[in-house]
Amino acid sequence: MELGFWPEGDEFVMLDDRIPGTGDPRYWRCLNAAWGCNWIVEAESGEIWCRSCRLTRGRPDTGRADAVAAWEIAEGFKRRLVRQLMTLGLPIEAPTHPVGVDAPNPQLGDEPDGVVFDLVHLPDNPGMTGHRPGAITLDLREVDDGYREQVRVSLGEAERTVLGHLRHEVGHHYWRVLVDAPGDHTAFRALFGDERTDYEAALELHYGRPTGPPPASHITYYATSHPAEDWAETFAHYLAIRDGIETVDAYSNRPVGGADALDTGSDGRWVERWRAISEIVNAVTVGLGHPAPYPYRITEPVSAKLSYVHERVATVRRPDGGL
Repeated sequence: MELGFWPEGDEFVMLDDRIPGTGDPRYWRCLNAAWGCNWIVEAESGEIWCRSCRLTRGRPDTGRADAVAAWEIAEGFKRRLVRQLMTLGLPIEAPTHPVGVDAPNPQLGDEPDGVVFDLVHLPDNPGMTGHRPGAITLDLREVDDGYREQVRVSLGEAERTVLGHLRHEVGHHYWRVLVDAPGDHTAFRALFGDERTDYEAALELHYGRPTGPPPASHITYYATSHPAEDWAETFAHYLAIRDGIETVDAYSNRPVGGADALDTGSDGRWVERWRAISEIVNAVTVGLGHPAPYPYRITEPVSAKLSYVHERVATVRRPDGGL
């Protein structure tokens, strides 16, 4: 029996399932199955790539075995991200404008129109990971543990992961969707600051000063560089927290932290749940001889920012998708 993950149903299904009366297959494997994709598409849809692979605009040359291996790993993390965004009810589709490798990226000021991912392997071009409106680039060198750790230490970061990169960069996209497009700037600026502040100058100033622990008002030190980065860092942590709570609930008969459901609204109980969960996870991990995997403080100001993200996400959730 062969199984594949059907993202539209958020479940694993049998690939040999047939449509009654016709004997036609219900599902096909994604065309990228040869490169590790375990997602499927409905046969009658006419699609050849799954919901996640359709979002990949750029990928390395298949003649580079090392690059392809890194790409396969990165796609696995992207599938986890895409699945979570779908279950949260957030729009995650390819843009309606051309998304070929040579197509121009949308410009600032354009209406949000989907997002694509460029997963690139260019060892001689430093600093490739980043975001432009409608397009996210991930430097596949980040898959290499040694390279990623070297960069983490040099930048004074508490931790650095491939999935964390993807969550952060897609956060920039969802700022346009959740804040900019609906015009929720006043509430955003009251918490994060004015995003119209010169971005390039702010980053230059940030990288020119010594690193250190973040102030109580920010989840990470990098979040202090600019309101746009504060949002992206907070959004990434929101996704990580939601993923963590969902995972604990999937493995537990009695949820950790005292609450009895993930759907805790915007009153902050889900933040308290995560504090309890992360304390346990950190303690167990340190006991195994590894650094704490969540070395962050969720202070009251940070909690307020997380709640704001939660509320903005709730404005676009699917009717059948709880928060």
